[in-house]
Amino acid sequence: MNLKQFLLVTLFISVLACSSESDDSKETPNDGVLVEKIIYDKGTEDEYTETFIYDGNKLMSVDYGDGYKNVYTYDDNDNLIKDDAYAENELAVTIALEYNSENKVTSYTETFYEGSGLEGIYKYELTYNNDDTITVKVYKKASSSDFELKYTETITLNGKNIVKIVHDDDYTESYTYDNKNSPFKNIHAIEVLNLLSNHEYGAEIYSNTHNIISFVESGDSISDNYNDTYEYTYNENNYPKTGIATYSYGNLEDEVSTIEFVYK
Repeated sequence: MNLKQFLLVTLFISVLACSSESDDSKETPNDGVLVEKIIYDKGTEDEYTETFIYDGNKLMSVDYGDGYKNVYTYDDNDNLIKDDAYAENELAVTIALEYNSENKVTSYTETFYEGSGLEGIYKYELTYNNDDTITVKVYKKASSSDFELKYTETITLNGKNIVKIVHDDDYTESYTYDNKNSPFKNIHAIEVLNLLSNHEYGAEIYSNTHNIISFVESGDSISDNYNDTYEYTYNENNYPKTGIATYSYGNLEDEVSTIEFVYK
């Protein structure tokens, strides 16, 4: 269980969302709607808010309070080239991205600093296949060693949404979605932000065009698994207004969290 999943259980702060069961063959128009805040467990001692800061529709930062935030940097072509994650106002992780001539991410490097509680440098090399999948080879470099291949994973897309991630150790993450508007769908470079969301210090920006309604872990390599569900109410433009997330993990008692979306 990575740090994001741990925070999910202990702080009730997740909007896991990655893929879609609906037909995404048509482009979803950008109607200018941008999420400004997501409030979890409002009115309780566990209340928690994510605040989204933009330049136009480019996401510049996500602030969680108490010195925790993600800060994004773009190049002259508006490609997202760096994600700096801070913990208690200290730089914890930097992700640096590289692109090909088609402006697709070909690789990115994740460097952990002392404040992260983790160590090492990870490099992710991406290959885009003709069957709506992305093959990702993940390498790790210790302080005094060269990069070594640690594992391979396959990301499956349905339209623009990630529906499945299969790790080579027979560990699978599966996502299903509604057919309404995701609060993140109009953010610039949302498909890149989706990729980064699956990392320990990635901002929780999992959905692309639609909203997650279930997240399931499975595989022989894990003893317990997540089996989470999400229900929403929607505004007049079919964006989520409120949500209820039920987090299930192994034999532990289910945790229920409320979610409120605030738009610009």
